Amino acid sequence: MANDLATLCYIQEQVSDPEDNIDFGYHVHDRGTRFFLTFEACLQSFGVMNRNRRMYEASNIMNCINTDDYIRDQLARKSWLGEIDHPSSIIAGQDLSVSRIGNPDPKMSSHYIRQPRLEGNLLKAPIQTDSGNENGMNMAIKIVDGGIVPAFSARVLGELQNRNGNPTVFVKRLITYDWVLYPSHREAIADIKPGVLTESAKTMEEYYGGQFVSFADLAQSVVNNSKEAQWLCESFQIPMDSVVGVTDTGNSVVIQENKNIYVQPITDKFIRQKTKDTLREFLNS
Repeated sequence: MANDLATLCYIQEQVSDPEDNIDFGYHVHDRGTRFFLTFEACLQSFGVMNRNRRMYEASNIMNCINTDDYIRDQLARKSWLGEIDHPSSIIAGQDLSVSRIGNPDPKMSSHYIRQPRLEGNLLKAPIQTDSGNENGMNMAIKIVDGGIVPAFSARVLGELQNRNGNPTVFVKRLITYDWVLYPSHREAIADIKPGVLTESAKTMEEYYGGQFVSFADLAQSVVNNSKEAQWLCESFQIPMDSVVGVTDTGNSVVIQENKNIYVQPITDKFIRQKTKDTLREFLNS
């Protein structure tokens, strides 16, 4: 037994999980089978050259927000939607219609924009991810599990003008702010901190006392439903029966390959919670 234990690890987890009361700048709102996030974000900057070598004026954008009947109606009814990336033509060589460009598609929405405001030279607003479709859940999961900081980009109809020697976009209609991976305005990102998941490990001989829980059946069930764990086993050609247990918190599965120990976080919220519940029931029985 001692030789076997020497090859294992005691895992003491420190997990960046919303339930741990760590402030990452966003709030998680759980609805059972789905969840959404709320957070503050910068949508655009003014009076500075963006990555496309263009400038925007705050007075122009704020005038659009304050006087455009469409935006005022959408904000009043909490319906101003942003999409996952700017719309693009599905068929190569086919032009987008003005209607498609000018109207966010509810089937493609990833977030809601609430009450925008000007702070200095930055346009800021509360953001709520859209839990009603795949794109919004994709956004929320990438923030919580992937630790990304989302960025935003304006979708507008306007014209390029030379103002005081600066190429400036004069916006005639502001449509929305979409979620993009690489924003034209460097400042246009969410006011959140990226999530970090770390694990610390010590030899099992030092801490032998049940902190590593060898529930092979439970761990196997997790792996069978976890794409990340399956990918790990496939990528490193690790046999599935190398799954030896779960950590005492139920947040990760432990895989042993010879003398190597892999601790694979359970990123799927519902699988993680089911694992915790099963583990708690067994330990309390």
